[in-house]
Amino acid sequence: MESNKTNHPKISMLKPGSEFEKNDLNLELMEKNRKLDHILNHSRDGMTLSDQDGNLVEVNQACSELFELDMESIQSKKIGHHVAPEGIRTFQKMRCRLVEEGYVIEKLPVILENGKRKFVELSITYKAYRGLNLSIIRDITEEQLLLNQLTESENKFTNIFENALDSILIWNPERMIVDANPAACKLFNMSLSEMKTYHLFDFLEGENRSIGKTFQERVEKHGEVRGDIEFTMRDGKKKQLEFTTKKSVYGNLYLTIYRDITPTKQMIEELQQSEERFRQLFERALDGMAILDQNGYIVNVNESFCQMFEIDKDLIISTHYSYLENGCDIIWDNAAMLGRSGEGKRYHQSTGEDQYFSFTLSYEIYPNHHLVIIREVTEIKMAEEDLRKTETTHVLGDLAASVAHEIRNPLSTVKGFLQLLDGNEAVNQELLKVVGVEMQQLEEIVNEFLLLSKREFVSYEVVNLNEMLAELVEQLSQKAAHHNISIVEVYGSIDVEYSCIRSHIKQVITNLINNGIESMPNGGQLKTKLFQKETGEILIEVEDHGEGIPDHLINRLGEPYYQTSEKGTGLGLMVSYKVVKEHGGRIDVTSNKNEGTVFRVMLPANPPIVHMEKEE
Repeated sequence: MESNKTNHPKISMLKPGSEFEKNDLNLELMEKNRKLDHILNHSRDGMTLSDQDGNLVEVNQACSELFELDMESIQSKKIGHHVAPEGIRTFQKMRCRLVEEGYVIEKLPVILENGKRKFVELSITYKAYRGLNLSIIRDITEEQLLLNQLTESENKFTNIFENALDSILIWNPERMIVDANPAACKLFNMSLSEMKTYHLFDFLEGENRSIGKTFQERVEKHGEVRGDIEFTMRDGKKKQLEFTTKKSVYGNLYLTIYRDITPTKQMIEELQQSEERFRQLFERALDGMAILDQNGYIVNVNESFCQMFEIDKDLIISTHYSYLENGCDIIWDNAAMLGRSGEGKRYHQSTGEDQYFSFTLSYEIYPNHHLVIIREVTEIKMAEEDLRKTETTHVLGDLAASVAHEIRNPLSTVKGFLQLLDGNEAVNQELLKVVGVEMQQLEEIVNEFLLLSKREFVSYEVVNLNEMLAELVEQLSQKAAHHNISIVEVYGSIDVEYSCIRSHIKQVITNLINNGIESMPNGGQLKTKLFQKETGEILIEVEDHGEGIPDHLINRLGEPYYQTSEKGTGLGLMVSYKVVKEHGGRIDVTSNKNEGTVFRVMLPANPPIVHMEKEE
């Protein structure tokens, strides 16, 4: 089969569903194309596929030979191009009846490009394959001449009758078979004497009898009739026979020429069934699917595709694929002659989060059309990222435990000597205070390491969070005042009693207030809030009026050693996120440039109990 060659568009779409679904779809497509190729390439009759405007999409070699033109030349014509002037009216009537009846057949005179005249029998099946009309064109020039000769000479009739390749039956008004040629005897698998004992309707069953009566009424009225009907042979085998019946000029007899179209009919039905299976698979697939033409315009999409991209099917059809590419970060990881695969990321409007997907593109699933299969892999990507962070946290936890062990012992010794020197007039007490402050900061860092390492034995206890927050604000007020910052406290109508690890939650609030102070170099107001919702959920807010955090950096908060200020180790927020997560809660962050940042700690009413090893 030949098809127009086009450059394959570079499609930026998405990787398939499971390998099982992909193989199943490819086998379905290969089987469908194989059957179509078999029909077109092995038929002795000319065959074409044309759209509803008569434009030829596919022609076979037999058609090229019938019209004595090369494939390229004949494919540039429209169906009916060669019909002779005296047959144009008949052809136009065929086109008008096609949509209503679904199948039409007529004999037409044609004039070839070289001036040669022929007679053809043209049958058209409406939308036989993917919305295209299937036309079968048979050269009946000889057959037409034979029929003409039958009216001229009985001798010629006998010769033609006996030697015709097509099956010919002669029957009387009572539908009894009067004569049959050898081809007919072969078709019905009976001798001539046996054929003459049969009534024509003996080969019709069920509704085909009614159809047969209708055909006979037409032949009585018009003198001839064409059509096809299912015959049941003597051995019970079913055959679909295409026929032409005329009243004979030799007495009150009828002549019918039969042709077995059973294989062609079966192939057409199989193609239609194959197309229906593909349509069902396309529409019901959980993966998004889109069909594109050779220029990259969307021909069809399934429901999963529309849901994935939050689009309306009617609006996306006939638009270029680049319309969906906007806002997508596409990464190609494989390119091949027959297809392409890759992955991408886009911003999901409904959830406000990034959406990850994978896709595959298969070229030429049928002439000049390509198939894109898309699968959302957001959850897989997020799981991989969580796994990476978890592995990083475990490694850092082990490292932190080792570092804390090595630092704590000498730190305790130095701290003990500082206490001995406290009040000693021989030592500069101001410098001693500076060393004490630095020692305290070092001790806080060690405590953060211990929190990170999960080696500290802790227990849950009921804590009055109002008292804890008030105590911390009082402790940090001096540091805030040093930066020209005032801390405002806002509490709910009742005190919040909460079961938690006291030291850990205290560390979280301390970290958030310290971060707020450091983010306001020009001073201002730092607001803290604490209240309990009706659902029992605890809300702790720390709001600063600093420079704010850019949107693209907010998602990185809590990563190891990542900090938004020049000071600190980056462990504070990491520890805070870890502690809140262990309590079953979460930290939400909103920030506006030059307006400030709000950290919201949401703790569940009933936190999960987590036991930890004891720090020796």
